[in-house]
Amino acid sequence: MDRLMSMRVFVTAAELQSFTAAAKALGISAPMVGKHINALEDHLEVTLFHRTTRRMNLSDLGRVYYDRCMGILHDVEATDTLVRELSHDISGALRITMPALFGKRLVAPILFSASQNYKNLKFELYFDDNAPDILTERFDLAIRSGFSSLRQGFASQHLTNYPMVICCSPSFTKQYAVTDLAQLKNVDGLFYSRSGQVRPWRFPKEDGRTLEIIPQCRLILNDIEAITDAAEAGLGVAWLPSWLVKDRIDKGRLIRLCPEQETLQLNYHLLWPKSQQLPAKTSAVIEMIRSCL
Repeated sequence: MDRLMSMRVFVTAAELQSFTAAAKALGISAPMVGKHINALEDHLEVTLFHRTTRRMNLSDLGRVYYDRCMGILHDVEATDTLVRELSHDISGALRITMPALFGKRLVAPILFSASQNYKNLKFELYFDDNAPDILTERFDLAIRSGFSSLRQGFASQHLTNYPMVICCSPSFTKQYAVTDLAQLKNVDGLFYSRSGQVRPWRFPKEDGRTLEIIPQCRLILNDIEAITDAAEAGLGVAWLPSWLVKDRIDKGRLIRLCPEQETLQLNYHLLWPKSQQLPAKTSAVIEMIRSCL
């Protein structure tokens, strides 16, 4: 017999202290209630009820089994409710902020698909590299990037990571031969910065420390796609996330330098304001983004 159904019958009979009352509550016959209880007792090889002509009570093992069945049935119901909500009751507005280019290239297509699946869900998407305050601006979800795990006053999940890549144009390699990291110090570099401050490129060493290198500063830009264009134009060497330059490398428009060198991973995280229970709309979108990246 269906074990889960038998548990429901058992719990109902225990609460109502009557097979007849349990049968009426469940819409089945009293003999069927007895079959479910007998099936459980045969399976467990224990007596769940002490029954007389006047009353019935749970045995000691029956009380233990009742408590565990209640927990199992509650978990099953909660799981069913969650899936039902995720499938049918996703509605309302969802405000999401994310890095501009990463969001447009990789996340937006996923959310466009989500918009097709959840007709009652309204998206408000904000592409911003300046990382607006999540709470002040009432965002439901944010995507952040960084080289280390983010620890803020928010709930978070690691989303994905991409290695950083050293690359330049084929024409640039004809002018400057770069076969190891030390040679980067002597070539023109293209740097990303919003403040104008140049930060070193970082590479892990075998001893666990990090090697930091700053090439000759040729250009500083606050847009990583513009840096990619500058690298392709032969203006210097760039240090960029692999997701951004993969297509240009595959097409031969850029060349990866020192490909055998281990490089740092650029991590992306999902963040949202902490609450006792994550709204179904946010859970659904988080799962869709995680499964597609």
